[in-house]
Amino acid sequence: MNDEKVIKAVQNELEPLKPELRELAINIHENPELGRNEFKAVAWQLELLGKYGFELTEKYCDMDTAYKAVYRGGKPGPKIAVLAEYDALPGIGHACGHNLIAMMSVGTAVVLRRFADEYGAEIHLFGTPAEETDGAKVMMSRMGVFDDMDIAIMTHPAYEDTSSINSMALACRYVEFFGKTSHAASAPENGLNALDAMINLFNLINAMRQQTKGDVRIHGIITDGGKAPNIIPDYTRGLFYIRSSKSAELNDLLRRFENCAGGAALGTGTEYKISEAEIDFKDTNSNMVLNRLACDNMERLGVGMKWLGDQPHMGSSDLGDVSYVCPSIQLNSSMGSSPDGKPYFGHTVEFCKMSGSDPAIENSYKYIEGMALTAIDIMTDPEILKAIKAEFDVIPR
Repeated sequence: MNDEKVIKAVQNELEPLKPELRELAINIHENPELGRNEFKAVAWQLELLGKYGFELTEKYCDMDTAYKAVYRGGKPGPKIAVLAEYDALPGIGHACGHNLIAMMSVGTAVVLRRFADEYGAEIHLFGTPAEETDGAKVMMSRMGVFDDMDIAIMTHPAYEDTSSINSMALACRYVEFFGKTSHAASAPENGLNALDAMINLFNLINAMRQQTKGDVRIHGIITDGGKAPNIIPDYTRGLFYIRSSKSAELNDLLRRFENCAGGAALGTGTEYKISEAEIDFKDTNSNMVLNRLACDNMERLGVGMKWLGDQPHMGSSDLGDVSYVCPSIQLNSSMGSSPDGKPYFGHTVEFCKMSGSDPAIENSYKYIEGMALTAIDIMTDPEILKAIKAEFDVIPR
């Protein structure tokens, strides 16, 4: 654990960076870009990182808005991965606070340069686009990008300050039913109703929920339900998200979901097709040794951290795939409370407004300090890294 001298040194490194980091957060916030189109956000980050001597790789892993920025310290040491996100949500901008993630990750990487030189380390900042959709971290993980990293760390804005979450495994599926049109009033007997099949699927999913564990979530919408009331629909399509706390359990859940679709088709005489809508996410295995270390550092900085332990979080993140190849955590930083004392929740207009506010930015500075202190602990104490890896090595895979 770092002493007060190191804490002060981190704060001294951060202080002159604050105007630039604030400008970065505000620029990204005021210019929201959807996943795979975050060109302005990437340009602003690379400009800042280039200024501070990072080796830059643009269009990393053949993704137009991914990047890698590396600072190699003057001595050998651990490889610290810091993960940045910067995509917005359609219609409501940065209502998940990814502008602040970019600011915190860039700030952490820049602050750590001095300590990488002093203690020995490599700082690897990865720009990971499209977390809200097809999750660049998944493809990066599959390509081996994080295989030689010693840890991966990031912080995500949330409604309260907490330890790292264990997010759920996620599968996104399109289901299509194919029937036969007919006049719904004069000749319904000649039709095969694809909408009935879709409604049956929803009903079968609802019935299945009684026999699923409490940490299972299945939710869907009908994206195409027919053309007119007097035409029996010959085609319908739905989009479904299927989640479970563990990836190993998701496969069985998917099998049962697919059986529901098959039963819905069989009962209506229709045909069906299931296809992948978005890339699948694994569950997040937050490394508890690393998690505890980071939370202790945040507490020393005066931030009261709620300890979540290994309880599952009902959302999903592409960090999950990283956590299976590298010890990983994602802390949560509070956005503050509304005037009536209620917390701000993500994916809302109110959260978007707060993600560009001074209180949220000020709290984010604390997480830059905390993540930097955690990385310094790993640089200076080999036994900590040994304990982190010992836990990581026994993750069920």
